[in-house]
Amino acid sequence: MRTNTQNGYGVPVAIVVAGLLIAGAVFWTGSSGSVASNTAEGAKGGEPQGEFRMPDETDHVRGNPDAKIAVVEFSDFECPFCARLHPTLKRIVEENDDVKWVYRHFPLSIIHSRALSAAVASECVAKLGGNEAFWKFADAAFENQRRLGNNFYQELAVSYGINSEEFNSCLKDGSIASEVRADLDEVIKLGGRGTPFVVVVTADGKLIPFSGALPYAQVSAVIEQARSN
Repeated sequence: MRTNTQNGYGVPVAIVVAGLLIAGAVFWTGSSGSVASNTAEGAKGGEPQGEFRMPDETDHVRGNPDAKIAVVEFSDFECPFCARLHPTLKRIVEENDDVKWVYRHFPLSIIHSRALSAAVASECVAKLGGNEAFWKFADAAFENQRRLGNNFYQELAVSYGINSEEFNSCLKDGSIASEVRADLDEVIKLGGRGTPFVVVVTADGKLIPFSGALPYAQVSAVIEQARSN
């Protein structure tokens, strides 16, 4: 798919600008309301409102890549409810060979100051280290949300065998932030108003959206619903 230069949580000018643009996109969502919120209690809804991009080779995929059912999650690395849902979805794909998990970005920059930089760092890890490294980063980010920042991203990247200079160069690449923005634009058009926002895609392409940190039993029920459609 589709990147802080000093210690702590600093980010380069390009990313700051991108963050401001994203914040504007999050705030100005029109009459449908602001998406600057987390969702603790999950809720299922009807069909997504906008055009949905079906999973493809540009996505980050966990589980069986040939699985007929896809769980497409729009998530924020700093969101506590996303962190709660993360192990649930991990368990789902580990236990169901017919389900794959697709990760897309939904950084709520208005309330999560490190969400965008984490998303960019994850994309650089994916670009330089591949799909497996991306998912290692995602696991580590959700397990260590209080550590999110440049030093932590660098530590993770190096541990995955990524060259530090190449990683730093990627973080400064404005096109990476644009790719994150593309995910954000998509989920806003779909009607996502809080994180995490999930769209389950059935074998015949039907869409079953839900939002929030649903417990394992409820996510399993959605998967069963997807199988029966």
